[in-house]
Amino acid sequence: MARQGNRLSETEVRRIVSLLSETDLAVGDIAERMACSKTAVVSINRRYRIRDYRKRRSTWNVQQVMQTGRDRS
Repeated sequence: MARQGNRLSETEVRRIVSLLSETDLAVGDIAERMACSKTAVVSINRRYRIRDYRKRRSTWNVQQVMQTGRDRS
């Protein structure tokens, strides 16, 4: 069941970003796997600009994703 009213941790956000960029899972499937709402997954996709649906729901292009971690230099 999806959680409501709880903020996602940074780890959860990174995992969702990873699932959006590296898998062909639908938004609903990612939301179910991460126990959050589809709206949360869509919001993360918009913020990080990972998938570009170009006004289509069933197909998308994956954009280049910037790493959210710190440099190790």
